[in-house]
This record gives sequence, C-alpha cells and structure tokens, in this order.
Amino acid sequence: MFKPYSGSSKRLVLAFDVGTTFSGVSFCILDPGEVPVIRSITKYPGQEHEAGSSRIPSVIYYDKQGLMQAAGAETLLAVNTEKAEDEEWLKVQWFKLHMRPKSMPVSLPISALPPLPSQKNITHVFADFLTYLSSCAQKFICDAQASLTGMWPTLIADAVFIIGHPNGWEGAQQSKLRRSAILSRLIPNTPEGRARVKFVTEGEASLHYCIRGGMVAKNNDAFIIADLGGGTLDFSAYKLTEMQPLCADEVAPSDCLSFFNEVSFTHIEMILGILGGSTSVTQRAEAFLKQKLKDSKYGADEFVDLIAKRFDETAKKVFRSVDDVCLVTFGTTADKDLDHNIRGGKMRLSGQEVAPLFEPSVRSAVAAICRQIDSTDNEISSVYLVGGFSASPYFTTVLKKRLLKFHIDVNIPDDQTAKAVADGALLFYLNNFVSSRVAKVSYCLGGSPFFNSRKIEHIKRADSRYSNPSGDMFVRGGLFTILKKDTSVTEQTVYRETFRQDVESLASVSTFTASVLVYLGTGYPPEWKDELPDKKLLKKLCTVSADVSSLRRILAKQNLYAPDGTRYWNYDADVILLFGGPELQAQIAWRENVRVCSEFFLSNV
Repeated sequence: MFKPYSGSSKRLVLAFDVGTTFSGVSFCILDPGEVPVIRSITKYPGQEHEAGSSRIPSVIYYDKQGLMQAAGAETLLAVNTEKAEDEEWLKVQWFKLHMRPKSMPVSLPISALPPLPSQKNITHVFADFLTYLSSCAQKFICDAQASLTGMWPTLIADAVFIIGHPNGWEGAQQSKLRRSAILSRLIPNTPEGRARVKFVTEGEASLHYCIRGGMVAKNNDAFIIADLGGGTLDFSAYKLTEMQPLCADEVAPSDCLSFFNEVSFTHIEMILGILGGSTSVTQRAEAFLKQKLKDSKYGADEFVDLIAKRFDETAKKVFRSVDDVCLVTFGTTADKDLDHNIRGGKMRLSGQEVAPLFEPSVRSAVAAICRQIDSTDNEISSVYLVGGFSASPYFTTVLKKRLLKFHIDVNIPDDQTAKAVADGALLFYLNNFVSSRVAKVSYCLGGSPFFNSRKIEHIKRADSRYSNPSGDMFVRGGLFTILKKDTSVTEQTVYRETFRQDVESLASVSTFTASVLVYLGTGYPPEWKDELPDKKLLKKLCTVSADVSSLRRILAKQNLYAPDGTRYWNYDADVILLFGGPELQAQIAWRENVRVCSEFFLSNV
C-alpha cells in the first residue's frame, strides 16, 4: 500500500485520537528507503496489567491550583483516587464536549457537563492532555526502540501531529486544537511549527482504516462509514471511483450527532433529552436509576453514581436483547432492597428497562444514515461500523434489523475498531484516498456591490448607499456566495473573489482583511444580509488578513482624482479559498507591477 519513504532523514508522525471517553495514539517512524509501518501505543502508565490495551480513559485530575495530578488510566489507581478524595482534586471528564461548535444545536447547556478547572479553558485542558499523550508515546517508543532515546529531541522537534476530530467540528475548533498543540510545546508558534499540525475528520480517518483493512466492497455502490464513539456518532458517505491508484469521493455532506444534539423524546428520553454516543446511554441509565430508586435508600446520589458507573463498565457492554436480565454488581452481600430488585449487592434490571436507554441513539443513527442516503443520487448498499460503540451487541443488532428494510448491509470489522481514528489518521497522512468532499454549508464573503439605479434590489436599499474616495456609489449589506452547500469540491479547486479597495491616503494601505462567513440555513444564502430569515444563520468562520504595505511605492505613481478633485489610490485584492481538504485554506493575492504576490493569515473565531 505504501511506497518507501523518500525523505533524507528519520521523521516521526504521531496521530492523536482524543475521544469523549477514551483516547489513543498511533505512530509511524519514517525511515529513508523503508516502507512506513503504522503502530499503536499499547502500553500506558496505570495499565501495566493490561498488555495490548490501545486506549486510556479521557480523564484528568486537577488539584485546587489547576495543576494536572493524574491522567488517563492513572486516574483509576487506588493511590490517586484516595488522594483525589483527600485533597479535593477535580475530576475532569468528557471535556471534549466543551469544544463543540456553537452552531451545533443543544438541548442541555454546556454547564450540564462536568466542569473544567476555574483557572483553565478548554484549550488549556486539551493542551494538558496532549502533553500527557505525547509523554506516553515517548516512553513507549523509546522503550521499544532504545536506539531512539538519544534521537528523541531531534525527532519530536520535527514531528508531524495528526489530530482527528468529529465531522461536525469546524475551523474554530481546529484553531483551538492547534493552539493547544502550541501550549503543550509540541510545536512552536511559527508558520513552520503550525504547519506540522494536520487535521482529519473522524469519518475520513475511519474510511482509510476500513479501506486499509480490505473491508470496503470494491463495487460501484456507495457506502457509509459510521464512527460510533462515546460522545458523537459520525457518518460519512463515499464511493470508490478508481482502484489503481485507490481513490474515493465523498458523495453526501458528512453528519455528526453530538452527545448534546437537540431532539424530542418521550418517557425516559425526556428526562435527559439527549442522544449520541455510548456516553449518552450511561447518562440515560443514571437518570432512569435516580427515578427508579427515588423511594429507596439506594436513591442517594452516591449509590446512583456507583450503580450507573458499574452499569457502564459491565451490563452496557454485554447487553444483547430485551430478553436479557442484567445484574449490576455494586455493593456487598449486606446490600438489599427487594422492592427495588437489589439483593446481595446486585441490582437486577430487565431487558425491557435497559433497551429504552439505547433507543434514542439507535433511532438517531438510523435517521442519520437515512439522511445520507437521501442526500445522494448514488446507490448505497453498505454501512461499516467502527468506534467503541460498535462493540455493543444490542446497538449493532437493532441497527442491523432496522436497516434491513432499506436493503443495507451492516458490516463490523473484526479488528480493534476502537483505534480506527488514530490508525486511520496516519493512513490519511501517508496515502490520502479522498479526492473530493461535499460542502456541508454555504460559504460567503460580505461586501458592498456597485450601486445600480436600474436594479430594484439596489433602489430598495438606497438608504444604505455610500460613496468611496473615487466618488463611486456602493450599497452596504451584500453577500457574495463563494461555495454553495452540497457542492462537490476537489482539493485542487480554487475559489476566488476580487475586492476593489479605494483609499484617501497611502498610509492607510497597510492590512487587507476579509471575513469568511458560513450560512447555516436550509437552501442557499440570500444576496443581501437583510434577507436572512434569522441573523443567527450567518456566522463568521474566520478572518483572513495580509500585509499589503508593499503596494504603497507602486500606488504612489497613480494619478487618480475623484469628481470633486480629491486624489485617491486604488488596488484590487483577491480572496482565494480552498475547501477541498479537511482544513480550510485561504490566501489574499494582489498584483505588484507584473508580479502576483500572496500571503495568508487565518484567524479563527
């Protein structure tokens, strides 16, 4: 699959999969002339007794000063749990969900999540965890290859870091993750350093993992990759367009169901009103137990939390059907409450009680898959399940039954799909199969078109007219759509919009700035901001800016005068956007004599 590495020196590539509940790292050491080999970190501190484990809990303990005291599997060690209680450490878990885009609808406030330390924001927490994962990788790699110990400072100083993230995350989240990498000192805050952090969606990483494992059918039908994680369910639809070399096109906008997606539920679902990954099943179980045990001494918070935790660790993972009986062990033989099915420290739950806890996630997954099918003209015949939640016997069995009526085959790889994102991220970096992607939203630039007295839309907005230094009239509030939603985009496709700049003084020729906007509504964006059905549907994605002060000496030769005799200067600047990769790229270009200059600085908000 891979060609021998053509570089002149060794290079380390680390891929991080920071999941809601579990995380992992894969790596590749590129050796000149050697075919790359992908490996996973399978030994972490605190897991010495679990040989071959490629995941650790996404959990951090902070002390009262906001300093990290333990992370990963080390948070489960008795010595740390005792210290945490004695010294009142803060347990931070599910922190990934604090990073969600503001555009992602929620039915619960972020305040419902376990809190972050008061001294830190989510960028700092991610930085701490990336630092920890990197140290685990260093120890594992150097222990396995002692010869690399002395070379590690050189390797890490030039390492490439691939970070997988949910399909629904955007440029703002990527910017925060890159900032976290800087804070963790994985990279310097320089253009060269920032370029060493790459991103890939969890859906696309999972695609590469499935293709590498020979799991994807090599026919003309499209297929769906479903990455079923702890906090999000990610869905992506692809079609193989070429076999030699292997090439895939995305055929529908990718979808992401968050732990906090908004939906209407009944009965137990209404207690929490959430859906998504496997974590949401545990949360529904906790809400259910609180209601069921409200008249029992075991309804106290400490018992409910303990029973829910044991349910998450045992019963949830092995539950198969409504005919099952789940026994959740949480106490000693002295713990008894026969009225609430508690005997000998075990709580008995019927299959009819457990199945509804999975139902919102199953129903949401089916709906998301149907949306993918409806969003493309391609015939979809298969769904491939990866991620930790795909190991749930009940979830996958019910999903298979419900998709059967759509003639969809559901496939689950035999390998450890929990490491699909980390391994797949490396595969993406080494041999990217995806040649085109589908835009999930429409992208726009704000601007002011020339005022045309013959156009009704301009006359209606005559009060918004203004004159620039040249004396020309413009109308404020225009929207220029660069890329429409559902458009298939290749990595080579360039989108360009030209903006004329008139200035009254050369001193003001310093920085050109443009804001890239996204339209989150149905259909395509209107041509005017005042036609938006809701102002919240238009969101600033990022700001692009460039230093154009080098134009001053050239513009000084212009002899331009407005009708009133006032001198002015003008130039054209092109905003250039490339959408075909996992990360938006932007440039600003302008002409100096016969030479085209360009640079970019992307500031996400």
